[in-house]
Amino acid sequence: MILFLMGVGFSEFWVILLLLLAIGALIYWLTRKLLRKALKDASDRKIKLLSWLAAFVLSPVIVIGSLALIIYLSVENAPIESEEDMARNHYEAMENEIEEIMKIGMSKSEVVALFGPADTTQSVLIYDMSLPEADEKYILELNFDKGKLNDFKRQQ
Repeated sequence: MILFLMGVGFSEFWVILLLLLAIGALIYWLTRKLLRKALKDASDRKIKLLSWLAAFVLSPVIVIGSLALIIYLSVENAPIESEEDMARNHYEAMENEIEEIMKIGMSKSEVVALFGPADTTQSVLIYDMSLPEADEKYILELNFDKGKLNDFKRQQ
């Protein structure tokens, strides 16, 4: 149940269960061999019990540890985006969204409802939509004619 809450799907659950069983069987077999050599006086029942206990404890530790190591190594090698690239990608996504919601002929009040109060109040509204720490600025200029949106563009 906990695995499903963590986002593990049904197919991944079966893979993890199969790994647990395979590693558990291997640990059981290895510890049984080792305990027979180390505990020559112990009964076969005691060696089986200790082997099952070792398999029960160690197999989840090994599977979870292996998965954590794989995830750590894959995340460590993931490419890291520079701040300029992040800002550029953010501005591109913002530009696409603005083009979708802005329609020529919109009233000034509709635009203000979307973007909030502007830096200017004449027939040209200017919005500074730059990221706070970005070197590149994003200034949106909206031109109105007779109270209707005539043109919008990014100032360069």
